[in-house]
Amino acid sequence: MTAATPKGPQSLQVLLVDDNPIQLSLLRHLFQRHGHLTIEARNGAEALIVLATQFPDVVVSDCVMPLLDGYQFCRLVKDDRATRHLPVLLLTAQGAGLARFWAKTCGADRFLVKGRDLDHVVEVATALAKQSSRPHTAHAVPKLAQENFGVDAIQRRLAQALEQRLVETALRDSIARLYTAEHDTSRLIQGFIEILQELVLPGALLVSYLGEDGLWCHGVHGSSASAEDRQALQQAVADQGLFHAPPDCHWHPAADDDERRRSLRDPILRVFPASAPGYPVVGALAFLTERRAAEDHERLFEIAAEELGRLLSLEDSRLRLYHQAIRDPLTGLYNRKHILDMLGMELDQCGRFGQGLSVMLVDLDHFKAVNDRFGHAAGDQVLGVMAQRMAFGLRKVDQLGRIGGEEFLAYCPQTDLEGARALAERLREQVAIDSIPGLPANDRVTLSIGLASWEGPEDTLERLLSRADKALYRAKAEGRNRVVD
Repeated sequence: MTAATPKGPQSLQVLLVDDNPIQLSLLRHLFQRHGHLTIEARNGAEALIVLATQFPDVVVSDCVMPLLDGYQFCRLVKDDRATRHLPVLLLTAQGAGLARFWAKTCGADRFLVKGRDLDHVVEVATALAKQSSRPHTAHAVPKLAQENFGVDAIQRRLAQALEQRLVETALRDSIARLYTAEHDTSRLIQGFIEILQELVLPGALLVSYLGEDGLWCHGVHGSSASAEDRQALQQAVADQGLFHAPPDCHWHPAADDDERRRSLRDPILRVFPASAPGYPVVGALAFLTERRAAEDHERLFEIAAEELGRLLSLEDSRLRLYHQAIRDPLTGLYNRKHILDMLGMELDQCGRFGQGLSVMLVDLDHFKAVNDRFGHAAGDQVLGVMAQRMAFGLRKVDQLGRIGGEEFLAYCPQTDLEGARALAERLREQVAIDSIPGLPANDRVTLSIGLASWEGPEDTLERLLSRADKALYRAKAEGRNRVVD
């Protein structure tokens, strides 16, 4: 084991780990020739001793070594908060078999097969050091440096590191299985919270998600977390600037057993943004727990935030695709297929429970003239504005869709023909009160509406729509801008 001299502003300090003195000498001369400084160790155990007092920029290690090999050494480095961001490049003479797999699973940043061209090693090590996100703060002391470096201590740390990997794998698997079991946003988030709360509580945790329907926020808390603590957690999420508005969280108490009633000692509040690679931030994970628990489980919380990002990104993509499949892209209303499917299911409910239902077929009057006079862009704007006005004019229980061109379909559950006529008349009057942007101020777009009501179990969707269509035809024939049943 050799020490290094102070480095210059452009040079790197490289920790070389290899039990072969010839290979170690070649690497030393190679890095020094490129202006870098080196520290040397003959195996992973010696390298750990070096890291107790030195702060290298990158580690270049052989894989097969006595006492502590490169894979085990890398696993201990990546498992320690003090060294986890230190870049590790593993070298081996064996390019096949399990070598590459073990290098990946132990957390190595890169894996190279030894060859004649060792200059590539310097190039890759330099790139890793430059890309590293390792904080340039005071040197934190690794866990093993706080103990003796004997075989027992190393074996104990290896066992803990392997157990940590097992827990991480189980956590990833548990969260991933949520998506195969549930395709409902609220249940996905609640399932995630149920998994994670065993790590966090006593205290509180919340998950926020920004979807197409707005900002969701769900949380769970133990008895030790007061209302002020929960408010502080929400404010911490808002202070991150991840969302335009602070989350209004729906809180639920956790099981109130002895563990949940414990008082928080030295509490700490943490917020992790949730996103998947290549996707924007779609949510956040925040928790209030004891400092020691947060430090002990820091990597698990980071993994949970990563998996939450994947989970919410998948859900976001699924909802976007679903909305694209059921929505008319111009007006944002339901498209023809979906509104007819929904109407068919509503008629099944009518047949089962004997409830009433009415439909409206709606046509924009003289719409072709709008396109001819002002162009198709103006026509599209008219369709969009009128769709919004109709949607606003209907009740919450009513459903509206565009079934083609300037024609729309609305159905009104538990509504007889008289009630539908009153609703249609009010709708016809409301949409024509104001002018439409882009058209002359005196121009108004009016509606012709044909009505029909469900006539009992023998009635069908086709017959119902046929009666409404005939009523619409009569409304247009009688001069338009009217309701006919």
